[in-house]
Amino acid sequence: MISNPIRVDEKGRELLNHGSLAFPCAWYYSGANQGDVPWHWHEEIELVYLSRGTLQCSVGNQRFLLCAGDALFINTGIPHAFFEEPGIPYEESDIVFHPRLIYGDVGSILYEKYMLPLMHCPSMAGYVFRRDTDWQREASLSIKDAITVCKRKPDFYEFTVRSLLTNVFTLLLGHNKGHLEQGETRASFLMERVKRMLDYFHSHFQESVSVTQLAAQANICKRECQRDFKKVLGLTPTQYFEQYRLAMSVHLLTESTNSIIEIANQCGFQSPSYFTKLFRERYGVTPSAFRLHNEPADNIRFPV
Repeated sequence: MISNPIRVDEKGRELLNHGSLAFPCAWYYSGANQGDVPWHWHEEIELVYLSRGTLQCSVGNQRFLLCAGDALFINTGIPHAFFEEPGIPYEESDIVFHPRLIYGDVGSILYEKYMLPLMHCPSMAGYVFRRDTDWQREASLSIKDAITVCKRKPDFYEFTVRSLLTNVFTLLLGHNKGHLEQGETRASFLMERVKRMLDYFHSHFQESVSVTQLAAQANICKRECQRDFKKVLGLTPTQYFEQYRLAMSVHLLTESTNSIIEIANQCGFQSPSYFTKLFRERYGVTPSAFRLHNEPADNIRFPV
């Protein structure tokens, strides 16, 4: 099991190497003390399997509620975040891998005919496999089995993992032929533009950041910035700021001995009282009460 916290660069891209160059694949487990996982992205594909509870997942501008037994596909380079349902602990496992594990070499038929269209398809940024549909349940179980094999590492496990993941994509592509689109699109352009603005915010979230400052990073006006955020993430810039800062505050509350006032300042909130107000609205308790009832956990994944 890998339990490292998520570490991101100034662009919000995860720094952790998933697997190795020889076998670019790794698995992760998140226990009941996980909390929210703030927005981040990585070049690898991520497959999530939820074994207990419920989990709110944001993938680009899509929102999914996962229930136990469901699985989630997250495409390469797509900003995503996970949000715990208040009062409902969850357990989920992930397998994160570079798509070349499936397609082999750039230029191969697997790359050109299948994986490239999928990776460039805006409508396939995320996809949920539900347990009550036969083919989706098969895909979910393949994801679950791939994670188990990665965990146990029996002889020839690399072949088995690749075979199971290939089955997931055979099912996903086979049932979504009409959604695949070749080439760059307006949606892809907007995604990259929003990423540039996220880059700036992730580097300056401890400071006071205005929407105007954010817009300047993409050479657009404030109104266009707000419109882009809504289209790509389904959030206003201000909502994004609050979600990210709150998730970071949870990390500091459980992993540091800093005071509530210090944490409010470190996370860029206007004042401790405003921080407490937003925290109570999101988690149903004050920051002090949250800290009192939540111990540090090795498997919490947050940007640090």
